[in-house]
Parts: sequence; C-alpha cells; structure tokens
Amino acid sequence: MVLSGTTDSGAEEWACPTCGRRIVFRWPPNYEKLVLEYGDANAVHVGGKGGLRVGSVAVIPAAATEVPAAEHDWLRDNGIDWDGTSA
Repeated sequence: MVLSGTTDSGAEEWACPTCGRRIVFRWPPNYEKLVLEYGDANAVHVGGKGGLRVGSVAVIPAAATEVPAAEHDWLRDNGIDWDGTSA
C-alpha cells in the first residue's frame, strides 16, 4: 500500500498500485478504517510511511550444500531419504 494523501481531518488515504484497493485510515485514539475500493480482497497488503516500497517476492532455492556423512547417516537412520540414494 502506498500513502496517497491526507484528508483535512488528518485521516490518511492508502492505495494499492497493483489491485486498486483504496482505504482511509484514522489512527488511534480515534481509530477508523473505511474501504473506498475493495480491489483484491484476498491479496496481502502491507505499507509504511518510511519511503520503502515492497515489490514482488521471488523464492530462490539455496545453493546445494554437502551434508556431512554423520548427518546423512542420521537422516537415513530416521527414514529421511535426503538425496534419493537411500535404499
């Protein structure tokens, strides 16, 4: 969510540039939230006022690492076929 403006009453308007969700927040002690446009109600929205934008997130597998023999044996002994070589 991106802070897109502040109303005369001090409430903040936030918008999602991806799905179009728009909300107005009034912070405590008089907390209030008003949804102006629902956008994608199933999306996870985050935001902040520090100038940081969160973009898409990619999952990248870690580089393959060698499992020490003792740990490999423990995995095998406990029924875990770590690398597909256990019989």
